Amino acid sequence: MDRRMLLRMCGAAALLARVGSAANSARQPTVPAEVAGITPPRSELALAAAGFAQQNCPDFLFNHCMRTFIFGALLVQRQRLSFNRDTAFVASALHDLGLLQPFESPLGSFEIDGADAAERFMLTRHQSAAESDQVWHAVEMHDGKWALTARQGPEAMLVSLGAGADVYGVDPGELETRQIAEVLAAFPRLQFKQRFTSLLVAHCERKPNSQRGSWLEGLCRKHVPAVEADSVEERIAAADFAE
Repeated sequence: MDRRMLLRMCGAAALLARVGSAANSARQPTVPAEVAGITPPRSELALAAAGFAQQNCPDFLFNHCMRTFIFGALLVQRQRLSFNRDTAFVASALHDLGLLQPFESPLGSFEIDGADAAERFMLTRHQSAAESDQVWHAVEMHDGKWALTARQGPEAMLVSLGAGADVYGVDPGELETRQIAEVLAAFPRLQFKQRFTSLLVAHCERKPNSQRGSWLEGLCRKHVPAVEADSVEERIAAADFAE
């Protein structure tokens, strides 16, 4: 049984019930009809995802997820790529759930926990296994190696590009100043730098060894002395072979 399957099985029943209940009771989300020339999808699935994200995320994180979709859509469109708007929107809206305690597993990275939660959300909304898997990969790979993310398709690329633009800034010339201003007006940052960093540090403090080999490993090592320190060299030497 591989790591992904093990993590998905752990606590799946309880989380499935909670996701389904929350999705059905989520309030009407606050999403404009159009932002910077991008029209967020208004399907039942998309509205449910936005409502679920708004219900479960602090305000600054919800706004980040919405900016992720808008920035990502703008950047993907610049590459003249088409994408499934519902799938990309759901993945964007739910891509950081794994940073929140209610969605954490005991050992999983936030990327895998978030991907599992997003996939369960899709399945409880009676979406196909293929589309649910597409959302899983878009969430899990949103901060991973670009070559792998790009191989997953434009939906995964959108989440990765959008999240990266919002966290690290937009590269000069990629988007117009007017577009960026419209996105920030629709979804203000609300002290994003400080509050998002605090959220990441708190995650590291709760699960210091869950991010080894991931985007957050460096931050976890900086802030949490309890992170286990080993190396490839040490692991090779410790293998149960004579030579």
